[in-house]
Amino acid sequence: MGSAPVAPRIERGQIYRDVYAKRVDQEAVVADAEFERARIEHGSLVFETPAGQGRALDDGIFLLPMPPGLDVTAGDGFAAQFFLGPGVPPYGRFRELGPEEFGDPLLGFHRRTNQIEQFLLERRFWDRYYPAEIAHLGGQLVQLSQQILASVLAYVGIPSALAAQATGGCTEARGSYHLTFNHYRPDHEGCGLSSHKDDGFLTILRTTAPGLEVNRRSQWERVPVDRELLVINFGLSMEILTAQCDRPVAAIMHRVSHQDLDRSSFGHFTSSCCLPGLDEGIYRYRAGVGLERVCASRELIDNNDYEIYNGTELPEERRS
Repeated sequence: MGSAPVAPRIERGQIYRDVYAKRVDQEAVVADAEFERARIEHGSLVFETPAGQGRALDDGIFLLPMPPGLDVTAGDGFAAQFFLGPGVPPYGRFRELGPEEFGDPLLGFHRRTNQIEQFLLERRFWDRYYPAEIAHLGGQLVQLSQQILASVLAYVGIPSALAAQATGGCTEARGSYHLTFNHYRPDHEGCGLSSHKDDGFLTILRTTAPGLEVNRRSQWERVPVDRELLVINFGLSMEILTAQCDRPVAAIMHRVSHQDLDRSSFGHFTSSCCLPGLDEGIYRYRAGVGLERVCASRELIDNNDYEIYNGTELPEERRS
């Protein structure tokens, strides 16, 4: 079992202060990563080795073979087209849908300060805006995230009676779920995407080209590319929730390196419910005490998003 992760302070510019060195993107990759592997069996997560689940939770990441019946072809097609504009059917038109269409600055099409272009939608908009095949894919990923989450919570010892509150409804498919489609612009300088941890409980990532890198055991490693595998990584909400558990779960720091060629990917985020007027909050679990509210769900999302693109404040001891 690795050292317990330190639950971050949810303050703007300070989420990564205790791991500031990992946010320095000039550090080179030193190895190709080898991760634990699991599969879904009868609705539960099963690892290849008895110790695999513990190691995966220490790492904050593992690999999952494509579940039977999950067809990601449409997702790959959307990721390859959404940024091209309405002259490229069927998905290029989504470039024209910005945050103002959805009344939320996080949603719709964005060009970020890094190489990334992104189209992001929360589940309440999927049926209205996405073609049926994309909305269907999103629904399948919601179900998959439920299965993974339930297995992890049982393993770390969070009582089932508290699971729904602890996850902002995610164990009952009542959380907030985002599909993100990403394109990396080779003509834009800088890194593909700056180093960060995701804000939710877990991310399901489909990647078909090199570029994703993770900071594990204080060194940067390349993530292997295998079209038959999904990358599953844990985020800040899970790290905060389990920090005082006997088996805490780490959130993995990751980035995308500078891309010299067009690169596309897509992912699915599972987060505590933060719908307008309904914020379920982020909690920490303590055995014998129960759940303690840490912050609002949207507060974590907004502060993490700010820090990803605007940087982490330099700790005082390093200001010289």
